Amino acid sequence: MRKTMLLAASLLATAPAFAAPPAPKPVTVTVSMGDRKFRPQVIHLKGGQLYRLRLVNPDRTEHDFYAPAFFGAAKLFPADAGTLQKSRLNVPGHSSRTIRVVPRAGRYDLKSSKALDVASGMQGQILVY
Repeated sequence: MRKTMLLAASLLATAPAFAAPPAPKPVTVTVSMGDRKFRPQVIHLKGGQLYRLRLVNPDRTEHDFYAPAFFGAAKLFPADAGTLQKSRLNVPGHSSRTIRVVPRAGRYDLKSSKALDVASGMQGQILVY
């Protein structure tokens, strides 16, 4: 019995340590916010997948990405959640912003929070399957 216990202990001591699986790499989706349009206008995502949502604003004026139901249903990293202001992400002119998100299945409206931008066509949808 003692030999068995010593053998088991030595096997455990020499067994390779099992590392945690690597964190999944996010898929980057780029959305342009120029000329008062979102491109693409319909964003297709997979539920439960980690994404890096990259918003690019080539215009000189600030635009925003307003999707309250989407952001309300999705999982956000705490550091990224702090960049949202009332379910919108502001992107200054000639810059980009990135946020990591794990979306939940559903169909979500996307628009600018500025009435003039919406009237000019700055709206779309986020479809999560």
